[in-house]
Amino acid sequence: MAVPGLKTRKPTGRVPWPCILLEGEEKAGKSWALAQFSSSDRIGALYWIDLNEGAGDEYGAIPGARYQLIEHDGSYAAVLAAVQAVKAEARRASDAGEPPVVLGIDTGSAIWDGLKDWASERAAKSARNRELLKRDPNAEVTISQNLWNDAGARWRKLQTELLTFPGIVVVTARGKEVTEVDSNGRPIEGQKTWSVQTHREFPYAASVWMRLRRGRRPLIVGARSVHVGIKPNDDPAREVTDPKASGRLLEWLVFDALKCDPGTAHVRDLVSFHGGGLLDHERTEEAQQARPAARAGGRGEPDAADLVARIDDARDDDELRAVWTEANRNGLLQADVPTAGGSYTVAELIRARHEQLVEASVEAHPAGRRRVAAGDPSVPQTPAAVLQAAQAAAAAAQAAVSAPRPDAEEAAPANPLLESSPTPDDPRERRNTAARRGVLASLESLGVTDEQIGARFGRSVEHVATKRLTALVRAVIAERRDGDDGRADVA
Repeated sequence: MAVPGLKTRKPTGRVPWPCILLEGEEKAGKSWALAQFSSSDRIGALYWIDLNEGAGDEYGAIPGARYQLIEHDGSYAAVLAAVQAVKAEARRASDAGEPPVVLGIDTGSAIWDGLKDWASERAAKSARNRELLKRDPNAEVTISQNLWNDAGARWRKLQTELLTFPGIVVVTARGKEVTEVDSNGRPIEGQKTWSVQTHREFPYAASVWMRLRRGRRPLIVGARSVHVGIKPNDDPAREVTDPKASGRLLEWLVFDALKCDPGTAHVRDLVSFHGGGLLDHERTEEAQQARPAARAGGRGEPDAADLVARIDDARDDDELRAVWTEANRNGLLQADVPTAGGSYTVAELIRARHEQLVEASVEAHPAGRRRVAAGDPSVPQTPAAVLQAAQAAAAAAQAAVSAPRPDAEEAAPANPLLESSPTPDDPRERRNTAARRGVLASLESLGVTDEQIGARFGRSVEHVATKRLTALVRAVIAERRDGDDGRADVA
């Protein structure tokens, strides 16, 4: 029955060209099976893209093997161009009624590994990570979500080319048994799971998923097919026991198991979803959202820029707490905000403003007023400038407030944390945490060099516990507040 406004058609029931994921353990025969497939008289040319394997040349000596190795430089652009060129040849062969062209990629794991490395290299070049690596070349680099999205977009572009290939595609991948982990990433003792080293979407996208293991029969994990005999969510994975598969595994899979007929096979009809233009009701909402965001006391939901303006205007911690609550309610605490000093989150700017309000009390002291007037770098003037000091642990800030004044009537006892010793501190107390990076940034802003820190403690800064460095920050600030020249004798 026709439905007004809908364009429909009946399904054809034809078997499409397959995209095969052939994964398994090392030395299980994945590349060998691909080379054997090229000897089939039911296919045309087989084009082989070798990535991080190097088996293509030697396996050309397998009896009957006949395939072409594609030369490339290993870049994403070169691999994508090669796939598109073979795709065009496959289309020509299909239109001419010739045997189907086969594209083999050995191995797809190398593609996703390369895209992950690409994202990591780009992350290391960001302003925030460059500053982090400047202080610690071995620091862990955080890859932001936008870079993962870019890597995923590249994979999906290549994957779409494979899924719409007018011929047969075989992609090998590495698979292995690994220890299962819980939601927090901790290993679960005694529990194992199987891991396929490709983008997580590919096992879903491939029309057939086959696994090879040493000393075992091939296993068809899943197939988008009505002929293989595995019903989704009903039948378990099936071992290949048909003697016809011996020595011709992929040929048997494509033509016997899947029953792919080159005369009627077609490219899968993939219609990619996209957002498209705005609908009428969305245009109305966009116009309303384009109005200036409501400030404190208004009705509209704030954006990051509005929150930053309120942070700058805050006069006390009560106002900062109100901003924090609102940002948390709207999921904006971790929103990145570009500033002259770099990109920071809303939460970091709130903490920085809190520290600025604390530092403002310095103006009440005569020496403090002189340093503010002179633009002393130890007295920050903006949230971005004070952010480095704010990253020092909250406990350190509280200790600095409650620490005895140097000009107290009774001399303060010597701080054991500032004692010099050539013995390195416990490695657990000098791990590269956010608090440690904040303390080091505070010392740098105070003009304290690594050489001075080493001379003060009798060992290099890498061997000094974070709590000792925090004590040094407090000591330098205290001495500068009451010293005539505004400088502390660190060493």
